[in-house]
Amino acid sequence: MPQPLKPATLLEMEKGKLYNFQAERVRLEPKPQKEIKIRCPKRFNKEERKEWKYFTSILKNYGLLTIANAPLIEILAVNNVQYKKCLQFVAIKGVIVKGPKGQYMYNPWWNAVNKLEEKICRCLADLGLSSTGLARIGSLMVKSKKEKEEFFGD
Repeated sequence: MPQPLKPATLLEMEKGKLYNFQAERVRLEPKPQKEIKIRCPKRFNKEERKEWKYFTSILKNYGLLTIANAPLIEILAVNNVQYKKCLQFVAIKGVIVKGPKGQYMYNPWWNAVNKLEEKICRCLADLGLSSTGLARIGSLMVKSKKEKEEFFGD
């Protein structure tokens, strides 16, 4: 009974350079379609583009950048820009301001900061970038590294 053929990537890892029919088989083996790249929305202004690039670079670094995450990245970039602008207004006037009738009240920009902060935290959690999400990713990376070392005998 013939043994089943090994996948091309496994053959290349085991042997390094392939020759003859193995090399031909690797060349003919079907490959996945080209990876879809996420593009920054054209409607974004300069600050939003900067935030979008920042978050996509983080997601790419952790291997979480997918087309399915694109809407969340857009929301996150917009909210982060608004959050920074609201913080600037709070820094100028302070958290407590005088109201229209002379009474002291919370700065309306401070309320906006708090609401945007909650939205940003939710988006980060959905993307896997919360503190617990990053800890989970780290433990999975360590686990996969240990499994590779055990598999290859390093």
